[in-house]
Amino acid sequence: MSIGDEGIKALSECLKTNQTLTQLLFSENRFGYEGMQALSESLKVNQTLTILILSWNKIGAEGMKALSESLKVNKSLT
Repeated sequence: MSIGDEGIKALSECLKTNQTLTQLLFSENRFGYEGMQALSESLKVNQTLTILILSWNKIGAEGMKALSESLKVNKSLT
């Protein structure tokens, strides 16, 4: 079962205030650009995640562009 764009959007809101989670595995969740855009916005403010796995989703070129913009700001992901 996958959580899709709506699930990623909801989790992304939580990540904005998260102060304990350090790793997330979002593989095979069938989310695309909308989910990636929401996740990218949360990564701009999240300071605790160090590992984020996004394999086997439908992020696409625009989603990767949104992710790359958030990585310019995020200093915790390794």
